[in-house]
Parts: sequence; C-alpha cells; structure tokens
Amino acid sequence: MIVTLGNASRRLLTAMVLIAGLLVLLFWAPAPLWAASVAVVVFLAGREWVRLGGWGEVAAWGWALGYTAGYVLLWRLSGVSLGAPLHSVIGAVMIAGAAFWLSFVPWTLFAGWRWRSRCSWVATGALVLWPTALAVVLLRESSALHLLAMMALVWVADAAAYYVGRRWGQRKLAPAISPGKTVEGAIGAFAGVSLYAVILYAMGLVPEGTSFGTFLVILLALTVLAIEGDLFESWAKRIAGVKDSGELLPGHGGVLDRIDSLTATLPFLALWWLERQ
Repeated sequence: MIVTLGNASRRLLTAMVLIAGLLVLLFWAPAPLWAASVAVVVFLAGREWVRLGGWGEVAAWGWALGYTAGYVLLWRLSGVSLGAPLHSVIGAVMIAGAAFWLSFVPWTLFAGWRWRSRCSWVATGALVLWPTALAVVLLRESSALHLLAMMALVWVADAAAYYVGRRWGQRKLAPAISPGKTVEGAIGAFAGVSLYAVILYAMGLVPEGTSFGTFLVILLALTVLAIEGDLFESWAKRIAGVKDSGELLPGHGGVLDRIDSLTATLPFLALWWLERQ
C-alpha cells in the first residue's frame, strides 16, 4: 500500500532530516568537509536566486557555479579552516554584506524598487550569499555550539512569529510584500527571542564578558535583521511571481526559503566575533 504524506507530514520529515544532517556536519565533520558542505548550499541557493531574477536554467547553473567558485576563492584567501585566518579579507566581506543589509535592502523594500537589470540581480546574489557562507565557516571555527545557538535564534523568531501571528495577528506588517506577516507576529518574535536570550544566558552560551543587557540588545537587533531577510526574499519571490524559491525541500520549498533570515544575520554575527578578537 502506498502512503501519501500530507504537506505537514512532509514538512516535519524534511525538517528532521535537515536538522539531523546539520548536527552531524556541524559537530563531527572536519573543517574542509564543512566548508565543502557550505559550497553545496551556495550552489543550490545561487541557482534559485538567479532563477528568481528571470534567468533560464542553463544560465542559472552557470551563475550558480560562479557563486560557488567565488565563495571557494574567498575561503582560500581568508585562510579560514586553513590555519591562520586573514581577518582583513573576512572583515571586508562581512562589511560589504552588512552595508548591503543596512542600506540597500531597506531602501529596496520601502521604496518598492523593481529591478530591471538581470545583471544587477546576479551581483546582489553575491552580496547575499558570499558573506553568509564565509560567516558560517568562520563562526563554526570559533564554536560549533555557539553557531548552532545563533542559528536557532532565527528558528525561535520564526516559530514565535508564526504562532503568535496565526493566533492574534490582525495588522499587516508589509502587505505589499508578504501579506501573511503581521505586526503581532513580529512582536511575538521579539518576545520569543527575549525568552531565548534568558535561556542562553543562564546556560552560559554567551561570549565571555558579555552582560545580559548587551546580549539581549544584540539578539533583538538580530531579530530585526532576520525579519528583514525574510521580507527581502519574499519581495524577490513576489517579483518573480512564485510562492517558493524552489521545490528541492518537500514541504519547505527551496534552499533560499530555509536560509533567507540567516543571510541577513550571520554577517553581523561574524563582525561581532571579529570585534571581540
């Protein structure tokens, strides 16, 4: 007898497989294998991004290979996982990513700018993917557990926003971009992350010498960025006229759908890490 899984079941099963794979790679994979795994994500997400920009399948594969090659080059130049990290290279990449999320993205979202150049779309993909990928490798070198805790921040914010918004959501947060997101959901995300900050601080999963007040402010600021990253990908999908960035992950859509918030938060986390060195 063939059993057909519903969307909720497929979503749960996919999430379990993804989390299990992430944990295995995060805590047990050697550094080069972790970096190679990140390269695979860059390729898949890059292909989806270029497709959203209106490029055909062959061009999407070509640009995805270009994104992957660029990441590998930056990884080699930075020295992360290869011995002594070259902080000037890492810092330059992270600053470029941070500037992108602090200036270009808010302007695009608020102004409702619709890009007409597919080449501009490709260039933007590099600013979305390269800082994120390098940040993941860098932060894992520092502490796999702390990286997992910070990645979980995005999941906590997303889950809290979803359930609070579904239960009490009335006022639309950005109706022209993502009608499903509400102000109440965003408040729920901040509340959930505040509780999460208390838990992390109680467990000692904070950088040494960081006060709770500073830690809470940083996590709330990252929550704002996580929401921004989510909205930016929603904006891209709305322009492309699609619901999901891809169909690779059953019940979840594409790779970009799973990492959208991380692309906005991880470069800032990496800058914070560099500042503390």
